[in-house]
Order: sequence, then structure tokens, then C-alpha cells
Amino acid sequence: MVCAAKVASLAIVMAAVHGMEAHAETDKGDVAAGPIPQGTAPPGVIVSPDDPDEIVVTAARRGEAEVPAETEFGEGEIASRGADSIQDLLTRLAPFIDGSGEEPVILINGKPAGFDRSILSYPAEALDRLAVLKPEAAALYGERAGKRVVNLVLKKKFAMLNADAGADFATAGGRYGGTLSIRRTAISGDTRWNAQARVGADSAFRKTARSLPRQDGVFDSVGFISVPGGGEIDPSLSLAAGERVTAAAIPAGAQTGAPRLDDFAATAGDLHPVDPSRFETLQSSRRNAALGIGVTRPLGDFSVALNLDASRSSSDGLRGLPMASVVIPAGHPWSPFAGDVVLTRPFAGERALRADNGATSLGASLTLTGNIRGWQTSVAASYARSWADNFLESGVDIARAQQLIDDRDPAFNPYGLWDEGLMIATRTRTKGENLSARLNVRKAVIDLPAGPLTWNLTANTGRNRTQNRESDASGNLIASNSVTRNQSSGLMSLSIPISRGGGTGPGWLGDLTVDLTANAHAMTNSRLQKGFGGNISWSPWPVLQLRGGIDYADAAPSFDQLDGPIVTTINRMFDYARQEIAEPVWITGGNPNLKRGRRQSLAFSATVRPLGNQILTLNFGYRQSVAKGGLAAFPELTPAIEAAFPERVTRDAAGRLVAVDARAINLARDTNADLSTGVALRLALGGGEGRSETAGDPLQLNLSLNHGKRLKSELLTRPGVPVIDQLRAGGQSRHSLSFQASIGRRGIGGTLSGNWSSPGRLRGGDEVFVFKPPLKLNLSAFIEPDRIFAVPGRKGLMSGLKLSVDINDLLNGYRRVTREDGTVPAGYSRDEIEPLGRVVRLTVRKKF
Repeated sequence: MVCAAKVASLAIVMAAVHGMEAHAETDKGDVAAGPIPQGTAPPGVIVSPDDPDEIVVTAARRGEAEVPAETEFGEGEIASRGADSIQDLLTRLAPFIDGSGEEPVILINGKPAGFDRSILSYPAEALDRLAVLKPEAAALYGERAGKRVVNLVLKKKFAMLNADAGADFATAGGRYGGTLSIRRTAISGDTRWNAQARVGADSAFRKTARSLPRQDGVFDSVGFISVPGGGEIDPSLSLAAGERVTAAAIPAGAQTGAPRLDDFAATAGDLHPVDPSRFETLQSSRRNAALGIGVTRPLGDFSVALNLDASRSSSDGLRGLPMASVVIPAGHPWSPFAGDVVLTRPFAGERALRADNGATSLGASLTLTGNIRGWQTSVAASYARSWADNFLESGVDIARAQQLIDDRDPAFNPYGLWDEGLMIATRTRTKGENLSARLNVRKAVIDLPAGPLTWNLTANTGRNRTQNRESDASGNLIASNSVTRNQSSGLMSLSIPISRGGGTGPGWLGDLTVDLTANAHAMTNSRLQKGFGGNISWSPWPVLQLRGGIDYADAAPSFDQLDGPIVTTINRMFDYARQEIAEPVWITGGNPNLKRGRRQSLAFSATVRPLGNQILTLNFGYRQSVAKGGLAAFPELTPAIEAAFPERVTRDAAGRLVAVDARAINLARDTNADLSTGVALRLALGGGEGRSETAGDPLQLNLSLNHGKRLKSELLTRPGVPVIDQLRAGGQSRHSLSFQASIGRRGIGGTLSGNWSSPGRLRGGDEVFVFKPPLKLNLSAFIEPDRIFAVPGRKGLMSGLKLSVDINDLLNGYRRVTREDGTVPAGYSRDEIEPLGRVVRLTVRKKF
């Protein structure tokens, strides 16, 4: 009878286990029946050694990662955020994922995403849960220490077709835009696919939309003649006009033939002044379109993901009305006057200088994941092609026009339509091609008392080819080059469990894990670069997690930093050297002269959960880093930076700022040290106890507050020059605060977020400027009317509809800049610093 009871118990247990495996919704269960003899329990069944009648059945949840979650967001919390896509959700959850804002490593159902980026366009409703893994997960999945890893667990069955329409506008006027998109998503177990098409456009933000100082100079839409130094043009002209003439417009007939004195007499005194601000944009008009398709399905014991994407973007900016002044000497075939006259004219009526950019890209990726003889394996490959076109007009070639007049070229009419070749312009066309591959393998190689020792190897290889061609306005070649680079890298890591609380061995230590990493990187025309690091994670008690890490690595520039397409735009900025607003040509893109550097960092952090769960979390951190010869974006152009990089700055004969080469640079040394603290509170209000989905639909309340203190920030641009203390004289803030508060449930919710920084001081020449950043608040809210107001069992127009509103810069603040005496320098009025101001976006989404 006892044996029969045991057999029956075992049958019940096995049925429970199989049932749990068959249903993704089941997480953990306990089934009690008759006793089972020790040693006969199947996998997933634990028999208590103290009481053989006690049987515990466990089953791993679907999509679980190999590293436990530090923070987890369930379906209800995800729904309360009102995110339209997984990418949008990650942005909204950023304060709870990584305070640094760095993009996390993505897992899909516990497996590395590889090059599969289409998952980010899936609707947030496709998620069953989102888990932020413990920091030691980065080494296990072949990433550098310190990166956060997010596991996206998809629902087992899901399908959605939706269309979105959005419109945004500046509340002060002058700028508006919109987007349209349609998306289809389907998930059936391990098979899923997603397709999305999106188009968008933004209007040009013209200078006339704000109260800004107009550009200096004379601007006339037709053109006129005068004399050098001013005064009467010609007594004969004054006699013909019946008055003293000091200026006369270009006659209409002068477009086709040499004008006579009487023609100018008819236009005596006529001028056609225009506001130059009409021909300048603060932000270019933009258009973009994108198409993405992703398919994932099982292939034997593996899972294969194929992604295809295409995108096109363009922008058109205006740089002002191009004017030219040339001298037509006496006796010239095109001049009826006795003396020299000055012709002041626009290049072509009201045609403005252009600053246009366009980019097109096509890409494909293939990712294969599975298990090969106990090795968890991920293989990924990607191919991408890109085309970029940059066109920038900077003014009229006055010297050439004057030469044509002086040479009395019979084909050149100074009053007529000028050839485009007289426009000073550059066009840069770039073609890029990239082929990349990635292999990641990992396996538990040794069973230690505290758990398995896991070995991980990641290998990357890539080939990048870039072709650049620069020409003038007539299409004549200025320069061209073609660069091909090969790059390979490898990272090896060991995850060594030292102790496990409650387990065998020295469990009194709690949970203690050591991660060791070593990496190497090689690129064409560069020596082998090496790096290593170590991290310790220790949890002496469940409420406390301590971490420490050290990292040392050679830093090499990426393909984009070396060979990215050159982009020239106009950047409105304050010139500290001349104490005035300047609009220089701003050059960005690849810099093939970048060298490698070295970087070392040390970090410590502590996480405290005083309540023993995810309701309340306290974070503390310290980090210091030293980069020697490291890579950095071009900093703000202060007198100290200009003195360190004089070859990057171009000024005219009068000292006015003309151009800045703002491509990436190498710094001699960059030293930083920071303290960070944070608190996160997550509550489910109402709907029963606990955070489970069975608690109904509770109101989700989430709060986060993070504080950062910059202890040290010193910059040595080049050997032999003074060190720049960026906290005392570089304009950096010592303190920063950010917060986020959200409340909502399925169908309705809102989020208020904000950030603030303490004042900073910047020494510009003999002046000291005080920067006072504003408190910037952003507000977002959404509602699904059918969930809130619909009658059960009845579908109407509101079914599947979601309305969202997002307000950026709620308080319409701006960074105030003053001198030490409190006066505001020229160029730092409200509209000059932050002309766009508050922006509101309205979005309507319909599910079909």
C-alpha cells in the first residue's frame, strides 16, 4: 500500500511538472502527496530529507535568464507606463535600469539578442515581464563589466495590428511636425515576426519666429547701385531723375541688356530692403522614413532571427541671403555712368544659402542561438550599406565676380542671373559598407560547491569600407579618398561563485561571486590592444548587495569615429574670444588621425533593500576613471580649448569665428571622480496584497530620485599646457538631480520627470561666466477610453484607442548665463539660448 501511494504520488508530481512546462503562465508550484523514496525523484522535484512526506515541485519560468533579476516589472506595471514600444518603455524605465543612461544589453527570452534590434519596435504589450539582471550578468553574456543587462520576456501568444499618428508643436510657435506609422506583430511560442513602416516630418524653425538680433549688413532683394564711400552717383543721373540720386535699383531691363541712364533714373531712390532673418533657420526642416521587418523562428534545436531594415532622412536649412558688392568701373560696357559705381545685389533674388543633408541606409542581420554539446551558442552576422550627401553654401565668390567685371567678359552680365559656379559651396558624398560577425559561447565548465564556474568567450570581427568625394558648386573635384579597415576583438570571462548563502560550503559568507575578464582588440594599421578587469559581487544578507570592480583597457577609435561621413552644418554659439554670437561652419564626422589611448576605472556600489523586496531600493556608488590619450567628443569652444587645438578653429582677418572642426579628439589625460546616490520606491496600491497579477489591477506608483556629485573633473588637452579644472573654470556643474514619478494602471496613467544641475563657472578670456541650468520638467500622460468608459460586451469607435500627450520642458526654462556682476552678456537672451522652448506632442494609436 505504501509503495502504491508513493507511485501515485510520483505520477501526480510528474503530471504537475509536465503541466507547468506546458503552460508559460505557471511560475512555481507546490504539490503534496504521499512520500517519495530518496533518490527516485525526477528533475524539478525535491524531496525534503527531514520529512519524506514533503514534496516540493519547482519549474523555471519561461524565458528566465541564467542570472537572477535584480528588479522586475510585471505586465501590470508595464501597462501602467503607457509606452508605445519596447524602446519607449526602456526609455521610461531608464532611472530604474541604469542611472548613467547607457543603453543596456538586451536578452530576448533569456537569450542574447545579437544584432536583432527589431525587438525594440515591438509594442510594449507584447511583454510578459521585463527583468533587470544583476550587474554580474554582463560578464556572463560576453559584455564588458558594468553594463546592465535587460531580459525581455515575451508573451507566448500575442498578435496586434496598430496605426499611430502623432503631431508636435512648440507652444511659442514657429515649429511643428508629425509622424505616421503602422505596425503588425505576431508571436506564437518561439515563432514571432514584426513589420513596421514609419514616416515623419518637421517644419523649418525660422529665425523670424523669435525675437533675435538681425544679421549685420545690407540686404536687398533686387539690388542697387551707389558710389564708393556714398554720395551722389552721377550729376547726369540726378538731372534725369529731377533730384539728387545716391542709390538706384537695378532696372528690370538690365537682366537682358546693358541699361541706359534713363533706366536708372526711373528707379532712382528705389530700394527693396528685406529682413535677413526670413532667410535663416534655427533648425532645418526634416523628413524621414523607415521600414523594418524581423522574423524569428525555431530551426531544429536552434532559433534563427532575420532582420531587414531601410531608412531615409533629409534636412534642408537656410543660412541667410547671400549678398555681393562689386565695383563697375567707369567706361565699362555695362555702366552708363561717368565714374565708378558699386553694385550691391543678392545672388539670385530671394534665394537663400542652403545647408542640406541626406542619408540613406540599408541593413540586414542574421542571428542564430542554441545549444551545441552543452555550449550555449550565439552566432550573428550583419551587413549594412549607407549613402550620405552633405551640401553647404557659404557665400558668393565675390573675387571671381569682380575679376569677370575687370576682364570685361562679354558673357558676364553683372545685373543678370549669375552662374551657380559663382556660389562658394561644397558637396560631400560618402558611401559606406560594413560587414560584421559575432560569436558568443558559454558553458558551466566546473561544478563548485557554491555553483558552476562559467566560462564565456565572445569574438567579433568586422570590415568597414568608406568612400568620400568632395566637390565644389560646379561639381569639380576637390578631394576624394577610400578607406578600408578590418577590425577583430575578443573577450573572455570567468564567473566564479565563491559562496552561496544557505548552501553547502562557506555559506556564512552569503552570496559571493568573482568575475574576471580579459580582452584584445586589433584594427588595420594599429597595434594589438589589450584589457582586463575584475568584479566582485557580495551579498552578505538578502537586503544588502555590495559590488566592486576595476577595469584597465586600451581604447581604440571605432569605425564611425575614424571614417564616418563628414557633415557640415551651421552652429549658433557664443564666441568667448570676441564676446559675441557667432555662426561658424561646424564640421563633424570621422577623424582618421585619431590614436588609441588607455583607460582605467575603479567603481564601488551598494544596493540596500531594507524591506527585503523590490518596494524600496537605496543605491550608493563611487566611480573614478583616468583616460590617457583617450577619445573624446570636441568640448565646448572656450579660450583654453582653442589655445590647445588652434588648428581646429578658423577665423577671418577681423578675428570673427568662421569654422570649427568639431570631430573627435585625443586628450592627453581626462580624470573624473563621482559619487552617486539614489532611491527607488515601487508600490501597488489597492487590488489586493502583493505584486502578482492575481492581485487584480492595482494602481502602480513608482518614484525615483538620483543625486550625483562630481568630485573631480580635470582635463589635460596636450602635454605642456595647464590642466583645466572643469568644475572651477570649465562650466561643469558639481551637483545634479534627476527624478521620476509615475502613477497609473491599465488604461490610464501619467509620469512627471525632471532634472536639475547646480551652477557652473567658466573662464572665458578675462571674463568669468556663471551658468545656471534650469529645473527642467517633462510630463506625459495617456488614456485608453474603452478601458475606462466602455460598456462591457459592446465595442465602439473608442475600442482599441489610446490617446497620449507629452510635454517637454513644462516650465519653459532655459540655462541662464551671467557675468560675475550679474549682467547678461550679449547673445544670452532667452530666445538666443533656447529658442524652441516648450514642445507638446499629441499621439493617437488605434489597435485593429
